[in-house]
Amino acid sequence: MKQFEPARINDQYSLVLNPTGNVDLYKEGIGVVGSMSYYYTRNDLPLFICRHDPTADLRTIHDVMVQLDNQMDEMVDCGCLMVGGRNVAARY
Repeated sequence: MKQFEPARINDQYSLVLNPTGNVDLYKEGIGVVGSMSYYYTRNDLPLFICRHDPTADLRTIHDVMVQLDNQMDEMVDCGCLMVGGRNVAARY
């Protein structure tokens, strides 16, 4: 599976979706500063973002979630989503 482009929150923070359905929060110059399951806890993502960057606005959060939703759909379509070592996303 190809590496997805990071979903940028601002010049310091970005989110990256990985093949296990987790999103890793990256901070410039530091690396991963947080991680959560996007597949199971999507509704918690705005709180997750705001906890690390309280200045994030609703428009930015919406744009990030749309980008991650699109990436998740791609993973599901190609059967690339692995949770617990099993493919949980193959569509037949």
